[in-house]
Amino acid sequence: MDKFTKTSPVLGRLRLANLQDASDIFELCTESMAKNFRIHQVVDIIVLIESSTLSIVQLNEKNAIVGFLAAKDHPLLPSVHPSAWEHYIWTKYRMIQMTARNSLFIHLLCWSEFYGREVVDGLLRSLFMHDSYLMNVAFIKCMPQYPILMPGHNRCENSFRRVSAAERGIAPDLVPTLYLAERSEVCPRLRVRRAVEEDNDDLVPIIDQHSKRLRELYGEFYISELIARHPESERVLLVGEHKELAVGVMILNTMIDFESLEESYDLSPFAGLRHLNGKPVVQYVNSSAEIVGSSKPEIGDPNLRRSGNPVPRPCDKADQKKSLNWSLLSGDVSQWESEEVIFELPMVDNDDDLVDYDIVNITNELMRIPRPLSVELNIVFELQPDKTLQVVETKETSATFPSSTLDFHKLKQTSTDKVRTRPALEIVRYPGTPNAFLLELFAMQQDYDERYGYDILQTAFEMFPDRDYCVLCLPSNQPAFPLLEHFTLVTPKHYREKYTNQSLYVAHVNSVRETVAVRPAEAFDFPSIAHILEHVHDKHDILRLLEMSLVSDELDAYVLLSQREAVGVVILESLDNCVGVRTQYDLEPEPRSAGTDGAIVAGVLSPALEPHARWYLRDLIRHSKFYHLFWPSQLNKTGKYSSRNIMSLAGRMVPIVPYRHPVPNITGIKYLDKVRDSTKSCALFGIETQLTALPKVDVNHGIVVVGASRTGLAFIETLLMGPASHYLTFTNITLVSEHGLPMLCDCIPAAETCVPRSGRYTDRYMKCLPLYYYVDCMTGVLVEINRKKKLIRLQSGAVKYYDELVLTCGQQFQHPDYLAESFAHSKKMSKGKPCERILMDNPKYRPDKVPPRPDLPENVFVINSMYEANICLRRLMTMINARPEHLSAKNQIIVYGDHMESYSTMAALLELGIAPKEIAFVEPFPPLDRNVMRVNCFNDEVIDERVQASLDNLGIYVYRECHFVSWQFEGSRITSLDVMSPLHTISIPCFALFYYGLKAINYYAFKAISECGLVYDGGLVVDTKFKTNDAHVYGAGTSVQYSRRLRADRQLHRDRCSEDVGEALANIFLRQMDPFVMADPEELSDPMPRYRSSLLNCRWEPVMEFVSPLLLAATFPGPLYYLHLKSPGVDTPMEVRLTLPHQGHSLTTDKDGNYFQLRVDEFHCIDCVTCLAKKVPCYNILALIHGMHESLFNNLLARYMMNKIDDFYEFFMQPWMSALYQEAFGNLIRVICQQNVGTVYDLVKSHFSLFAHDDMSFNEDGVESPEMMNIFQECGQSAIMRNDARAFWNAFGGDRIVTAHLARYFDRHRLLNPQYANIRADLI
Repeated sequence: MDKFTKTSPVLGRLRLANLQDASDIFELCTESMAKNFRIHQVVDIIVLIESSTLSIVQLNEKNAIVGFLAAKDHPLLPSVHPSAWEHYIWTKYRMIQMTARNSLFIHLLCWSEFYGREVVDGLLRSLFMHDSYLMNVAFIKCMPQYPILMPGHNRCENSFRRVSAAERGIAPDLVPTLYLAERSEVCPRLRVRRAVEEDNDDLVPIIDQHSKRLRELYGEFYISELIARHPESERVLLVGEHKELAVGVMILNTMIDFESLEESYDLSPFAGLRHLNGKPVVQYVNSSAEIVGSSKPEIGDPNLRRSGNPVPRPCDKADQKKSLNWSLLSGDVSQWESEEVIFELPMVDNDDDLVDYDIVNITNELMRIPRPLSVELNIVFELQPDKTLQVVETKETSATFPSSTLDFHKLKQTSTDKVRTRPALEIVRYPGTPNAFLLELFAMQQDYDERYGYDILQTAFEMFPDRDYCVLCLPSNQPAFPLLEHFTLVTPKHYREKYTNQSLYVAHVNSVRETVAVRPAEAFDFPSIAHILEHVHDKHDILRLLEMSLVSDELDAYVLLSQREAVGVVILESLDNCVGVRTQYDLEPEPRSAGTDGAIVAGVLSPALEPHARWYLRDLIRHSKFYHLFWPSQLNKTGKYSSRNIMSLAGRMVPIVPYRHPVPNITGIKYLDKVRDSTKSCALFGIETQLTALPKVDVNHGIVVVGASRTGLAFIETLLMGPASHYLTFTNITLVSEHGLPMLCDCIPAAETCVPRSGRYTDRYMKCLPLYYYVDCMTGVLVEINRKKKLIRLQSGAVKYYDELVLTCGQQFQHPDYLAESFAHSKKMSKGKPCERILMDNPKYRPDKVPPRPDLPENVFVINSMYEANICLRRLMTMINARPEHLSAKNQIIVYGDHMESYSTMAALLELGIAPKEIAFVEPFPPLDRNVMRVNCFNDEVIDERVQASLDNLGIYVYRECHFVSWQFEGSRITSLDVMSPLHTISIPCFALFYYGLKAINYYAFKAISECGLVYDGGLVVDTKFKTNDAHVYGAGTSVQYSRRLRADRQLHRDRCSEDVGEALANIFLRQMDPFVMADPEELSDPMPRYRSSLLNCRWEPVMEFVSPLLLAATFPGPLYYLHLKSPGVDTPMEVRLTLPHQGHSLTTDKDGNYFQLRVDEFHCIDCVTCLAKKVPCYNILALIHGMHESLFNNLLARYMMNKIDDFYEFFMQPWMSALYQEAFGNLIRVICQQNVGTVYDLVKSHFSLFAHDDMSFNEDGVESPEMMNIFQECGQSAIMRNDARAFWNAFGGDRIVTAHLARYFDRHRLLNPQYANIRADLI
């Protein structure tokens, strides 16, 4: 610890504590602190940090720890159960104002003796500011002989008020004493009052700090005019004062266009924002008048960060001027937004049709909201003979809407507003008086914490005692700010006329108040819970479980309360197979103690109380015996999450990331097989006490991802489940894909064989991701991008607005005539034909139009995904069953192409039972272009020879060196395929054709990119941040190209791991949209360095580097199982690579025809793996050995040179290597490499410890063996360098460090590694 002087104690920042701080914190504890808080050793502080609700450390200017505070939701009284402390405090200390929601208890408070009350007050202030509902922070002293925590520093505890226990006959000093710190003493609230005219000069500058637009529109005195000139206005202006200085302003209004909100948002959970005096009425409005060509609502100044949309009622100009209804964030232009959603987010998990269960309200009269389609609604509608839908509403005039439409293709040729057919829309109208007011504008002075806005919001509800809701409308790209923590995001409707790019937030008065609680369910709660679950599809199952919980020891039911009224219910049970779950997900290998992992069976909470969801979860943990709560959700055959669970709290839990490469059990221990096999693939959510203290921020940016490629999936996964998932949730992500998410619940095995595996997104891994929970999936094909209006259009006519558009279309196999005219023209131009294009300044210039896409014949299949493989193979079997006599050796199924997919397709056809003689393979190799290097698709002559030999042995007829020319039609099918051999044309009779020719970007995506003005140069052109020439359009994946000025032709995305590219793009988004990163200037620094080139006289920008290997696994006819794992980068032909220097070693085994080639680079790291085996290899294990040093495998290279390895398949499956394949072991290696070894030169020398002393390195005479000498000489290590490195390693204690880390690792992962010996700590 640093020594501080009393003269100038300067404090630094505060941060959350971590386990590495435990030793420094322990040094701060005095004897009195240790006795009162029961701290005896460093381990106690580690346990306290892990189990506390919130632990904070105070740093000084040198970033040294000078203070620490750990708080929990119950007092430090071992004799009092955490769930019973409220009754204890109320009876012993008469502190009835302390409740579970507004109180926390300190379990350790320590600080440096060189600092005084400033540290204590700073820690308390941080605690109060962290939770706006926190009013009391207390701790209990149980040691009368240690009355002061820091002897001689009484002033440090002056923030706490002493409260003695009321015990008859016992002196107050002999019983535990409560010390209480109240918010009003440590962190005073703002004084809130109504604004007056004189506040104009104070409030206008506050608003100007965020945006000067109001001043420009309405002048210097618009605040004064609002108050003085329009006293009849329904606006209310509130001012927050601190020390008689105005620091915040909030403008409220009661004029709300409820009808427009009902048409655009689902207001059923909030009773339509009205005091209901009748049943809701459903209107059916024909949506054929969709205005597609109208302008998008004006967003306005994005810097106006704290303004809400006034949502004014329609009024004439005079009334508008009189009431001064400004529209700051959007206009009133009508627009319809349509989406095609293939899987709606199911909150009620059941195989049948689902209904919304989440319709719960606060008050008793609003607890039951009728179903939107209830037959009890008073609606009369009929279909007139002229095909018009007439709706008759109760007590309102009827309206008739024509259903006539215009042809879509004709509409696209007109410049006026276009009309398109849409089904009748359902709009629920809620009768009753308004029950909401509007938050129009909110701004805080930049020197003050915006969390003080909660004080003004509380007063806002007091200004409208007859209204329960506060509504706020913001642009969807508005960055989150603290006030939104008290609001609930309202679900928008799929078809919206207004507010297409805006988000509606609602806050209930009970949500702003802290009167919430949790208690065990009792029998008398059944009526109120039945009201909550009235419209839940499985309500009888939930009630049955609730009834069982009263008599069963396995189920625990709890009621969630607000104002002592039930607003939710949660049922818990112990998590089945908790060990198996923890071994397959990124969790600690073992729970803190046995039986502390709980599972949520059912959970329902009113959306209005959603801001308190994390606190409800925290209090559930306090009442129950569990430390962790999980919610497993599994997909059923319909593609929905299926279990008996009903869960509305999952949005406030954290999605748990599954392990990417689950390693099979190679130890031979049967117990591990049972642990792994008993766990099914499911999406898993989790929460613990520490996470409940973190704010859950919703990012509502409209992010539209086009293409379910590996890059797009990795991008979405990192946003949702990355490092920021504990406190950040992206609520507005839409995936546009032709077939939705690449997940199949009913897939034939041959379809999996047909598509080679690349990357981690297997069917098992996809089912472990909760993508359907967070992502809206639109099935369709992109055909148009409107950059001006920021929308995309799908082939079906659906429209989707976006704030940020991400194009991850990838490349797919295309039709033989794909862009044939463009390729022909380009070929002519390359031969010297003059350009005939018209310049853009010529009046005759017309933009180039992409020709229409040709259709595929009925029996021609182009497969690009497992979904298409499943469909095509099923259709092929249907064709065979319908006409079995047509398939013969003379009328074969033809597979065309020189790609891996061609061989895997033949293996799939054989797996379907098709005879080899009925399959023909047309191999277009070598290519016609003589300038292209003649390299087979395997880039390995040995693999190619064996695969070709397997085809000959099976009897599959092969047409070599034949290229596609055309095909012959008969109706909608082709009957023969014409190919060109080196000598003549061959016509092959064809029953069906699998075509794998050109691989390029999707035709419609190319058309949309080209016609919208995005730069396309052999690929979508992007910069180093993946941005196109449009700042709101990003591109990533195999279909993009770096700008030529970057000179990165050999660093394209197509030669890199797609998952790495998607993760890098997601990290860029996180830096831009994470409000905590945006608030830290250091975090906003450019992650990519910039260099200026004096030769080019320009700013050179390096592109990102990606290090993950490329994986490709496939099954070939035989069957032969193929695996290729290589480093990222352009694939150099093998014959060329063998002639280059410094290529390392190539190690090969070929036992029993199982070919295995291992390439070790010049640094003796595994660089490439190629396998072709007759037995199925363990792909997950072989995918993990890339990049590992050969010495980790007990000096693999030396053993191979000494002929001690004859089969790499068996070698890498040895039981002692099982720890090397665990994902957590890779983290251990990185931690060891990050040890502080002094200078860079010392770090370089320490890496030579990989060549540690080994029995194999020396012979019996103690002389270094020739094999090891060659290895060291090859790596450039002289004997002197090795001796220096060993000496440094021994002096640094490298063996001790590695052994200590290994001992700690095996101790934590004992369940998965029972075969390893325990390392005693005293022997390290």
